[in-house]
Amino acid sequence: PTWVVGRPLQMLPRSVAPSRAVVIGGGVAGVSIARELARKGVGVTLLEKAGQLCAGATWHAAGLVTRFGGSPKIKKVHVRALREMTALHEAHDIGLHITGSIRLIEKGNPDRLTEAKQHVAMAALYDDPGLPTTLITPEEVAALHPLVDTSGVDAGVFTPRDGDVDPTLLTTCVAGLAKADGAEFVHNAEVETIERRSDGTFEVRTGAGAVFEADAVVNAAGLWSRRFSRQLGLEQTHPAFVIEHQYAITETIPALKGKVGDGERVPVLRDLAGSSYIRQERDGLLVGPYEGLLSPGEQTKVRTEWADGPPSHFAFDLFPPALDRLEGCLLSAMSVVPALGEVGFKSIVNGPTIWTGDSLARCGRTRLPGYYDFNSLTYGVAQSLALAEYLGHIITEGEQPYDMATEFDPLRYGGWATPEYTAAKVLETYSHNNAISYPQESRPAGRDVVAKSDAHRALQATLAAHGAVFSFSNAGVEVPLVFLPGGAGAAPLELKTFASHAWAPLAEEEAQHLLRAVGLGFASFSKLRVRSGASDAASRLLERVTTNSLPKRAGRTRLTYAPTSAGNILAEFTVTRTGTDGDGSHDFYLCASRDYAQHDLAWLEQQRALLEEAGLVEAGAVELVDCTDEVEILHVAGPSAQALLHALCPEAASVPFLQMRNLRVCGVEAAVFRISFTGEAGYELHVSAKDAAPLFDQILRSDKARALGCRPFGSAAVNALRVEKGFKVKADLDFAHWSEAGVDAFIPDARKHEVLPFLGKDAPAPLGSEQGGRLAAIFDVATDEAHAWSVLGDSPIRDATGRVVGFTTTSARGAITGRTIALGYVKRGESGAPLALAGDGGLTLESLGQIWPVELLSRPPVEVGGKPRPAEAEPIAASG
Repeated sequence: PTWVVGRPLQMLPRSVAPSRAVVIGGGVAGVSIARELARKGVGVTLLEKAGQLCAGATWHAAGLVTRFGGSPKIKKVHVRALREMTALHEAHDIGLHITGSIRLIEKGNPDRLTEAKQHVAMAALYDDPGLPTTLITPEEVAALHPLVDTSGVDAGVFTPRDGDVDPTLLTTCVAGLAKADGAEFVHNAEVETIERRSDGTFEVRTGAGAVFEADAVVNAAGLWSRRFSRQLGLEQTHPAFVIEHQYAITETIPALKGKVGDGERVPVLRDLAGSSYIRQERDGLLVGPYEGLLSPGEQTKVRTEWADGPPSHFAFDLFPPALDRLEGCLLSAMSVVPALGEVGFKSIVNGPTIWTGDSLARCGRTRLPGYYDFNSLTYGVAQSLALAEYLGHIITEGEQPYDMATEFDPLRYGGWATPEYTAAKVLETYSHNNAISYPQESRPAGRDVVAKSDAHRALQATLAAHGAVFSFSNAGVEVPLVFLPGGAGAAPLELKTFASHAWAPLAEEEAQHLLRAVGLGFASFSKLRVRSGASDAASRLLERVTTNSLPKRAGRTRLTYAPTSAGNILAEFTVTRTGTDGDGSHDFYLCASRDYAQHDLAWLEQQRALLEEAGLVEAGAVELVDCTDEVEILHVAGPSAQALLHALCPEAASVPFLQMRNLRVCGVEAAVFRISFTGEAGYELHVSAKDAAPLFDQILRSDKARALGCRPFGSAAVNALRVEKGFKVKADLDFAHWSEAGVDAFIPDARKHEVLPFLGKDAPAPLGSEQGGRLAAIFDVATDEAHAWSVLGDSPIRDATGRVVGFTTTSARGAITGRTIALGYVKRGESGAPLALAGDGGLTLESLGQIWPVELLSRPPVEVGGKPRPAEAEPIAASG
């Protein structure tokens, strides 16, 4: 190990960054990560199967680049990529055309306009200064793009300095820069096998017999990337298929003839109603539809027969045109740009691309140390430069510079994503590329063919029989949002809403019931075991990577956080010491967000390996086990929870707060925890998955449950109770520095002064807002009744001058306050001081086109246990 100057005993191993890396694939993604690693000093060899670069999906890409993003983190990637691309163009001329782009909002669709207003509001958090995304009038649309018939246009979302780039010129330029930094490019080198040796290095062998050795391998093989995932046993995290994507190029349009320079080109259009992009191509137009929504019988083709990608000889190849599939989209495009109907199409390009079920790339570490994914990029031209920077940081620094786990982490998928699910979801996502996205909408495709055990099917059926309205999680699990009072026979709820949600009254009634009686719910968390028996290695690992002191006695539970070495909160865990007092064991049971189970496990595995290398933990001493799908959690909450548990299991009622006992409830073995994420009285029953469904029924049907009025409750009711107490979920942590995330209560003072502190303890927090400096905050938002549940995450908060001073993460209508409470952050100025303080007047929040007065609170308005806090007399800085 080496010693980091200025950080006493903050030990890091020498080999965080690899000395040699092999990148497989010479498309825009592979070339971008090769350049990123080479300029960081890594020796890089890029292997390309064809005789030149761009042979897969890159060469025929339409080349669109944008600063727009449907979510804030996607926008962040797009802004960073286009900023870098602009600099490359200014230095090297890569065929970048800066035209701006307009998303057309059709008349007669108020939800589309509402969504557009939210996009514009959110963009204020991430836009480059001086390049704001704006909502423009039909007249402004016509002035920017004279070919548009605005008679059917209500508004436009204008993103300045968007455009398109020549994918081949971009890739060739980046390749040249990579070579200048020392990267080696080998052509006609189709990789046959990848083998990880016992010493952790890799042997990459080509079909011609050439062997390349490396400390790290990046799978940037694009269309062929699944081949290597399957070869290495990682196919469960790589659900993706090659599909066909078409675009049509017109003959010369007279109005565009001779207008091909910057400043003369018309902006890129997104015909959202027609699900097409339309950009200038020389003196004509290029129209790229995402077919299927306007004509469900005419969808793109998913190549499910290509489990390992296209045949080996498939390079610079296209599929036969299928113009009939595009009819609905093209007719819509012609209504928007009538000039399209006045000329013919001179070419139809039907090229291969590879999509995941959510259309997002796979970029990050895998469960195989040293092996990284950078593939399945639906929007590779627009995203590769920024994602290469992101992945390069993971490879060389061991952690991400900012958090994209939800969007891009390869481990967001698991064995639940069957080929049948993937094919159905890819078709749905592709056809709905420009459809309106609603906050609580869980689109149906593939959910009926997710891989589930018999136990999980039984649990889902039981919850459904009691009226569960499900949300589909990123873990492949159906989680009840609310329960319909009439059970499974009740009429289904409409979930495609931005306000006046049909489920909201049900959530509020469930929450009120939990305040006056008792309810039974299903809690979907991950479950990990970290154990080392008589060795203290597991304790050493957890002390190193989490903030709180570990529980000293068996059955004790504590809440803790896992920061990166830069101090950013990566995960939240409840940690319970298992075993029995006096047995000398160091065995722990961790619960966290289920959607990130594999991500968190990979992180713990990486930290274990680093500690082993540093000699702080004996090699092989710590066992890490994911038991998420083997254990399910039933949640009993409310003032009558203790009475109910006493009737079902007398010993359970005496379990102290934040402790666990192994007991039998209704004859079922259960780890009974005295804990509730509602902040009210409650218990969690951790049981074998096979016992969850029958136990749920047994509890609800018991005489005591009936007498106490026990009823099921969903996640929305939990939110109504936890938000107003300041209880955070992963989205609220937002990868903030531990000193800014509002988690100080879970970091004992003694832990801040240890000789070997927790990871990231001495890392400085960012100061100014430009560096991401912020402080956790809680807001009281004065919405109207219709929008009480409609304050979305990443909604900007402005002061009286209009300056953005903060943003939200999650929100809910509080069950006790009856007001909309939002968690989030206040930005910090260059001096480190927050840009807003509790008590400041004139604060407003913008969400879904509405602007609401906001009060920045000094602390959560409700105490744990449900007691409202008295109003504070003096203003206090934002806190969590």
